[in-house]
Amino acid sequence: MQRRLAFVIAVSLAFPVCAWADFQAEYQVTKQGGDVPALSRIEVGGGQMRMDAGKVGMLFDTSAGRVLVLQNDKRTYMDMQKIADTTSAAMAQANAALANLPPEQRAMIQQRMGAAMAGAGAKLEVSVTPTGASDRVAGYSCEVYRTDIGGRHREDTCLADVSAAGIPGADHATVRKAFEQMKALGEKMSAGMFHSPVNQLPPDKFPVRITHYDDAGNPTQVVELKSIAVSSVPSGDFAVPAGYTEQQIDTHGRR
Repeated sequence: MQRRLAFVIAVSLAFPVCAWADFQAEYQVTKQGGDVPALSRIEVGGGQMRMDAGKVGMLFDTSAGRVLVLQNDKRTYMDMQKIADTTSAAMAQANAALANLPPEQRAMIQQRMGAAMAGAGAKLEVSVTPTGASDRVAGYSCEVYRTDIGGRHREDTCLADVSAAGIPGADHATVRKAFEQMKALGEKMSAGMFHSPVNQLPPDKFPVRITHYDDAGNPTQVVELKSIAVSSVPSGDFAVPAGYTEQQIDTHGRR
């Protein structure tokens, strides 16, 4: 679950809120390593957005308020709103049960729960800061932004100006709504322990290079922009593929 949340954060940071029209952006891995899914594609069109990284895809339908995660290797998908609702309800039931316990026992259980969640990395402090460095990638001038998660350097993203790519500003509402949904779901699922860093990112930028780092601060993976096409995106790209089944989350019997 932590790795999946880390993927969501990484992709969110790599793709800030911008004003774009229908388009497709393809990415390629120039340095392979680590276990973070590599961003491969981003599409926006008709009030919807899609992002692919490794075996995982994310579908946003901003008009319906729906966020789906595709697990392509398993041919399954998850409805993140349903999972957020289930998780939130389970936590509410747990809190209600704790309220009925004697104060000493309640304090002991809360202490153990807090230690377990901290050990699992549930509390994520995310910061995004400009490094002052600049570069040129895939023909675009870009500025490097550093991402720290839980106090550790996890990612550098080189961001270029949207205007340099010739992308018209017609789909701003779609992208903004998609990341507002991401932000709300992330905070709901983590019971407020994760706060989206989306607003820390500069507007009107797009990623041309993303570098991931391991726990020791060594670069493990580099993904760079391959191409951009400003054109109509097929509606089928935003649909769950045929034959995929929905994966449910069951909190019964879990601690």
